[in-house]
Amino acid sequence: MLETLRDNRYTLVRVLGSGGFGQTFVAIDTHHPEARSCVIKQFKPVSQDAVFLEVARRLFFSEVAVLKKLGGHDRIPSLLDEFEEDGQFYLVQEHIEGRSLYEELAIYRKLTESEVTTLLRDVLEILEFVHQNNVIHRDIKPSNLIRRQGDRRVVLIDFGAVKEIATQVMAIDGHTDLTVGIATQGYGPTEQLAGKPRFNSDLYALGMTAIQALTGLHPSQLPTHPVTAEVIWRDRAEVGPWLAAILDKLVRYHFNQRFQSATDVLAALQQTALIQPTNVQLGDSADETAIPPTQLGLMPTAMLGNSTLSEAGAADNEATTLYQRRRPWAGLAAIAASLLATAGMLGLRQMGWVQPLELAVYDRMVQVSPDPGPDPRVLVVGVTEADIQAQQRFPLSDAAIAQTLQRLQQYQPRVIGLDIFRDIPQEPGRPALLAALKTPNVVAITNFGPPLTPAPPGMTENQVGFNDVPLDSDSVVRRNLLFGDVPDRPEILYSFSLRVALRYLKQDGILLTSNPQDTDIAQLGPATLQPLTAQAGGYQTMDAKGYQLMLRYRGRQAAAQVSLSDVLQGNLTPEQVKDKIVLIGTTAANAKDLFFTPYSSIEKPPQLPGVMLHAHMVSQWLDYATGKRRPLWIWAEYQENLWVAVWACGAGGIAYGLRRRSLVLIVAELGLAILLCGSGLALFWANGWVPIAAPALTIFFTTSGFMVYRQLRSRTA
Repeated sequence: MLETLRDNRYTLVRVLGSGGFGQTFVAIDTHHPEARSCVIKQFKPVSQDAVFLEVARRLFFSEVAVLKKLGGHDRIPSLLDEFEEDGQFYLVQEHIEGRSLYEELAIYRKLTESEVTTLLRDVLEILEFVHQNNVIHRDIKPSNLIRRQGDRRVVLIDFGAVKEIATQVMAIDGHTDLTVGIATQGYGPTEQLAGKPRFNSDLYALGMTAIQALTGLHPSQLPTHPVTAEVIWRDRAEVGPWLAAILDKLVRYHFNQRFQSATDVLAALQQTALIQPTNVQLGDSADETAIPPTQLGLMPTAMLGNSTLSEAGAADNEATTLYQRRRPWAGLAAIAASLLATAGMLGLRQMGWVQPLELAVYDRMVQVSPDPGPDPRVLVVGVTEADIQAQQRFPLSDAAIAQTLQRLQQYQPRVIGLDIFRDIPQEPGRPALLAALKTPNVVAITNFGPPLTPAPPGMTENQVGFNDVPLDSDSVVRRNLLFGDVPDRPEILYSFSLRVALRYLKQDGILLTSNPQDTDIAQLGPATLQPLTAQAGGYQTMDAKGYQLMLRYRGRQAAAQVSLSDVLQGNLTPEQVKDKIVLIGTTAANAKDLFFTPYSSIEKPPQLPGVMLHAHMVSQWLDYATGKRRPLWIWAEYQENLWVAVWACGAGGIAYGLRRRSLVLIVAELGLAILLCGSGLALFWANGWVPIAAPALTIFFTTSGFMVYRQLRSRTA
């Protein structure tokens, strides 16, 4: 049940904030005909200490008196009610629907010069009224400036820290006592933090707020001059000299050197508008022509303040003029850096120098891809070191393998794949093995060589597949060879994994056919098996002989595994084997049938037994044929080149836009690189492989080239 106040009149909806003296709520006034929304500020003393209690009571009644006096302004929340309940004080104010400047800066990061100028005028009009009523707000900051939904005007809220000048306590010696030092760090000037706020303390806070809106930096992030303690901010903003001079004077360290009233600042802004030439725009869209010094001279001396400020403004104006003259060259430099980086990177790709990096990134994407776990359709029978010790020989005898096949057939597997060469008899048991191999659901292996290792005698063509796998230059298996031909042999050989998968899928009516649109391309169920080219994806110098696809690893483990001894000793259940694919192969490390995979860098041991590698391949074909996974799509080379160029142009655009802020530029380019990596990973999870290392290096080269140019330009200037 929602909490209520004042005899159930106000229903509390949510908490807006909390502080040292209480909380702020959004509430509903149930006594209002329209059940209007309002804001309730609760003041609750957390201590019975007399001094603390007096401060809390003074703040409360001060706010009541002030809000009643200020409530006539249309951009200050009206005071609707005040009451005391259970020893706590409550203020009821008008609820302003809208978004704070704090929220706007969180979304847009920065405002334009025009937007900041409008913001200044809006707030200054309010402060002019507030100061005329002898009130200092003392907490101007982005979160207390609300852009009202209806008319988009700025409303000033939270007068909880106001101080009426007329009520300051006079000490016996005639000096004004220190008031409570209320301010938000970064926005409050020194005299306010010391407990002696002035009218232009509010102007200082407004100036810092405007500078934050221009630079995108919190006041605490801005450096100060080591001698004068003045805020250094111009080099972090795109701003014209007139507004910059006004902001400089708003945030002067000493209050005597600032504008003395909101009226003076409004007059300065008005004068700025009158003298600004119509053919010159300030900010990012500024004309490249420097502003004539004679026009700057029209600005009243009173606006700029003392001679020190005038000299500083003149120096800054000179720097601005020089910089504006250099702006066209900065744009050309950004374009040139992008083009050179792109051209250089495309050349490096053609030579294959980027391929190792692209493959390393590919491996990382494989590692972080979703892992569905072992394929329930596949079981691996591994010949382990313990099995070899139990059999007391290696290679295993034909009798041991024949017995293994016979035991497995009792459980009615759909296919048995024997990834062990049996071209040479290993007595005893040869006749029994040859008889077991003639069973139609058994598939054996051969290889290309050299030398060529034939399949066991007596097996049909559809029962034999090669177990050769293509290796990349780093000896990692990332590709899958489907077909191949052997010199002096007329037939096309199928891979072992493909033969096993096709034997399994035959029962489901799924066959390997030609694609209807292109008879040179294979079709497996709904999957079009587009062969790789020498320059596919991250490859540039790949041996693309035969018919190759990328090997889509299922995860870290392709299938469940049992040992040869488990089979021979009858330690299996029918559910483990019935209607499944059973692959038999050596998993013992001493057999040397081991391969590096994309998972090798994170796996112990790093190499995968050959039979488990074939399990990944078989699972891949089954998923393609049934539509559970799709083959990896790869762009044409011109599309990949365009992809690289787009990221280079993005880096060049950022470099130009943030050319005066080195640290921000570096962070932004790093963010662009992170976006690139995230986009590449998202596309990979959507079955696409696009270059990532090449465009990432292009971003780096573009940024570095532009920064080198800027450094050389600044030295020559």
